[in-house]
Amino acid sequence: MSALRLLAGAAALALVGGLAACAPADEPVAEEPTVEPTPTETPTEEPEPTPLVFTMPTDCTTILPQSRLDAFAAQNLALLGGPGGVYGDDYFFDPTPEQLAGGISCVFAEDGVDLSSLLISVAPISTANRAGIINDLTAQGFNEGTTPEGAITYSQQGDEGVVPAIYNVITQESWISVISTFGGPVFYEEAVTLAEEVTSQVFQ
Repeated sequence: MSALRLLAGAAALALVGGLAACAPADEPVAEEPTVEPTPTETPTEEPEPTPLVFTMPTDCTTILPQSRLDAFAAQNLALLGGPGGVYGDDYFFDPTPEQLAGGISCVFAEDGVDLSSLLISVAPISTANRAGIINDLTAQGFNEGTTPEGAITYSQQGDEGVVPAIYNVITQESWISVISTFGGPVFYEEAVTLAEEVTSQVFQ
């Protein structure tokens, strides 16, 4: 009987050992992935735009870009009146409102030919005279508007008969005006373009 118990005990030990050998090994613990911190972008500050400065031109030869002056010459439009012109300020019988405000007026026309001419003026504006200039333009019944930059405009389209195209631009520092002998949509648009070109010359 004792021999059978020993065999049974030995078989039991062998069975336990076999089961132990078949037991799965411990699974390795998976490591959590390291999350890299997201870099914080520093917003780029846009530089402040440099404000344009108005400079009052001293004569009529600098109020328009050279390309426009060349185009006028091709159309036989000469600088007749105003400082730097053929006849200077003697061209005018009476001073223009812009001249009375301390500015200059310039006439581009074909000498000796009574056809379309352009009167382009630039005058400085201050707190002392701005309200008076605006009141005078308002009293003339012009259409009031604004430019994309916030300047006030006073204008009339006119017609191709006897009503001229007129465009005035009033800023805090300047008064720019263009008067075309002929009116109508085409000459009005030209007056607006000329005023913009003058603005680009006197504001730098």
